[in-house]
Amino acid sequence: MGIIYMFLASACFATMSAFIKSLGQGLPLVELVFLRCLLALPVLYFILRLKSRPLVVKARKLIILRTLFGMTAMFCFYYALTHMPLAECIFLGRTQPLLLALFSPFVIGEKAPLAAWVAIFTGLGGVVLIMQPGVSWSFAGWVAIAGAAAAAMAHLMVRRLNATDFPLTIVFNFTLFTCMLSGIWTIFNFVIPDTRQWFLLLFVALFASLGQLFMTLAYQRDRAPVVAAASYASVVLAVIYGYFIWREIPHLFTGLGGVLIISGGVLLLKSRLHISEPPSPAAT
Repeated sequence: MGIIYMFLASACFATMSAFIKSLGQGLPLVELVFLRCLLALPVLYFILRLKSRPLVVKARKLIILRTLFGMTAMFCFYYALTHMPLAECIFLGRTQPLLLALFSPFVIGEKAPLAAWVAIFTGLGGVVLIMQPGVSWSFAGWVAIAGAAAAAMAHLMVRRLNATDFPLTIVFNFTLFTCMLSGIWTIFNFVIPDTRQWFLLLFVALFASLGQLFMTLAYQRDRAPVVAAASYASVVLAVIYGYFIWREIPHLFTGLGGVLIISGGVLLLKSRLHISEPPSPAAT
């Protein structure tokens, strides 16, 4: 059942990404982050009240770090989505599990086995192909990679938060704090969205909230490595959305790089199948 929930979560996140790309650069980036969080808060609050879970996390310092890394990841991801092809952005975003394995020994003292290092370098080879050194090395591509690195750090904070707090409480607190910080930033430069933009923003918030819910349910019902393998469905959906909506045809190097990134991710997941991990929402 966990894999089914993860497929649903992947579909929600890929659809959310398509709506963000549809918004384009019509709204300031910080306002996009603010409205996405503001519109998602009532949904998350309702779910928490329905489950009679606490609204505030116990580990206050960790949630601050989770928020800072998560906000950075969100800003980077939204910028990349509106400045580069959808499939390339999603491919580069899927380096997060590889970067997570790369950072783990230094942040939480979790040693990576040899198979994990093979997976990491396989995935990084895919990044090099997508970035096409000597040809593009686009700024948006670097931003997408920075976002994946920030998301990996946020995930490590969530891993530590899971020891003391309920996953949806963590998600709610992250969304609330991000909403507050981005709201302060955008209050003096707020651009009123038009009808179309409000429509797209509502769907961004809806699919983001549903994606977080389904992902949380997935990690509660199966081992993290098994469930995470299903998250690569978002890559397939990104290619489909990119082609049919924006007529984006991935470059040959992009396709080969994507295969290497996914292969690295699968190798990493296979090396961790025997490891039992706590539930995690792992969402930015």
